[in-house]
Amino acid sequence: MVKSDIRVCSAWETEHERPVYTLGDACPECGAPSKNSAPAPFSPDDPYGEYRRRARKRRD
Repeated sequence: MVKSDIRVCSAWETEHERPVYTLGDACPECGAPSKNSAPAPFSPDDPYGEYRRRARKRRD
């Protein structure tokens, strides 16, 4: 698994007009902790993938 170095302010939705990205552990503008900005990893061995695809197909 590859970890992204780019992080985003964890409080950007309430503190900023747009996401604030950083490489540090804290937001440079408001000081809130930052979190990983990468999406959740995809695994072809996901044991629940079949159920998720089936539920998505029913919604569409």
